[in-house]
Amino acid sequence: MTWADRGSRLYRIFRELQEKGLIDRRRRLVRCTFTPSIRGCPALNCIRYRRSFYEKNLSGASNDTLRFMLLHEEGHVRKGSPLLSALPALPVLVCLMFLGHPSLQAGSLPVAKLAFIALLLPTVFFAYRTYYCRMYDEEFTADRYAADAMRRCYRIRDPGALLQNLLSGLTSGASAPPRRGTISVLFRSEPDYRPSISERVQRVRDRAGRGDRSQTAHRTERPLSR
Repeated sequence: MTWADRGSRLYRIFRELQEKGLIDRRRRLVRCTFTPSIRGCPALNCIRYRRSFYEKNLSGASNDTLRFMLLHEEGHVRKGSPLLSALPALPVLVCLMFLGHPSLQAGSLPVAKLAFIALLLPTVFFAYRTYYCRMYDEEFTADRYAADAMRRCYRIRDPGALLQNLLSGLTSGASAPPRRGTISVLFRSEPDYRPSISERVQRVRDRAGRGDRSQTAHRTERPLSR
């Protein structure tokens, strides 16, 4: 990370959240040209971001929105499995394991090659379907971590509004969605890989409402007289 990055608003907010204990002090904020947006990476113990993505989509966001976004990625790192990112590589590992087998060399029996393909196809299906199902669930977990932290430490009564603004801004700034082929339709676990904005916002607000009712009930409780 350059000195210019260390002086940026994103980095200052990242350090602020670390000082409050909301982001692990050992966590790193890493500028990475290979990540498409901003991603929490449990395996590398870091939050990676693409500078061009940040400048295009998030540089004009409020401080609270940036806090929510960083806390969301921290939620991925804390609650996510470091093995999850390895799931898409599972079919590649299967190929490497079997490509050197004598039965798959040139001139070998077609039956062996058909058996290899029959093994590889279910592996690909299982790996990618499991990956997207887990990513779907982790979005809600990361939202919950960010929302709870914003309510507790920044007194934000409606963190769902921050999530709504963040996701709506990213959606409006994105280009037209890519065309989905037969393979992507086959592997996706829901109508979309990611939960809808409305569903994510509603879950955050439902949790906030339950928390408010719980606090109200706690304050109105009275000890029994002896």
